[in-house]
Amino acid sequence: MGASTRHRQRFLQDHPNCAFCGGSARATTIEHCPPRAMFQHRQWPEGFEFPACASCNQSTNNHDLIIAMLARLGPTSLQRNADSRLDGLVKAMNRQFPGLLHQMMPSAAEARRQNREIGIIPRRGQTHQEVGAVKIPAQIHEAVCVFATKLGKGIFYKESSNVFPTTGCILLNWFTNADLLRYGKYAALEPLKDLAGVVPTLKRSSQYLNSQFQYKLSLSDKKDVFVLQALFGEAFGLVLFGSPQTGLLEAGVKRLRHQTGRPGPFTILQSPVLNETG
Repeated sequence: MGASTRHRQRFLQDHPNCAFCGGSARATTIEHCPPRAMFQHRQWPEGFEFPACASCNQSTNNHDLIIAMLARLGPTSLQRNADSRLDGLVKAMNRQFPGLLHQMMPSAAEARRQNREIGIIPRRGQTHQEVGAVKIPAQIHEAVCVFATKLGKGIFYKESSNVFPTTGCILLNWFTNADLLRYGKYAALEPLKDLAGVVPTLKRSSQYLNSQFQYKLSLSDKKDVFVLQALFGEAFGLVLFGSPQTGLLEAGVKRLRHQTGRPGPFTILQSPVLNETG
């Protein structure tokens, strides 16, 4: 019996239930979230292994591909392709999602105008399209939603030792590097900058990984509310509000919708009482 098999058996013995579908299914696999392909040389953070049933693990493979590719996009960092795997991810994207990369690419005129507004100047040999912010088609948004749901449930399980229930609520606000390029900061994170929380050091052996993935978790003493702020390199970030208790977050969302007359700013990832519009 190999070391990986022994590790898998011990892990599933210690974590018998799936962390992603409410704990109703037995865990038969180990899920890595964020996906390993997102990290240079596949050096993913230690401790980011989660118990998963086969369905929860395998059903998000295509979404993981999009996330791995998206997280490596950035206007300034040369480290985004230090392992020379970006071309392979792009080719895999073209196979799985024909035309999606084309939908993400702004026209030359759009990229030039946007870069002028933001202040990006391409290096010699680069085009404005290569260094500008990409568009966000519906498939990209869907992939981020699926990934964010998994990440939130995984980190909640990691920090609370509890499986997030199907009756809980998870809200998402995510953003690309366009805000950082235009304003020098992420607007979605500004209201939360003074919120107390834990910012762990992420590494694999002696390799520190916070430049590729970092997060701040604020978890209430009763473990009934959490706020997760996460950044993925220079590409995108997200804010998650979650509660395992039905109704704890939903009342605030309803008040906000009533006051503004709009469904935003949150995408409803999970809620037994809310949907996107009412």
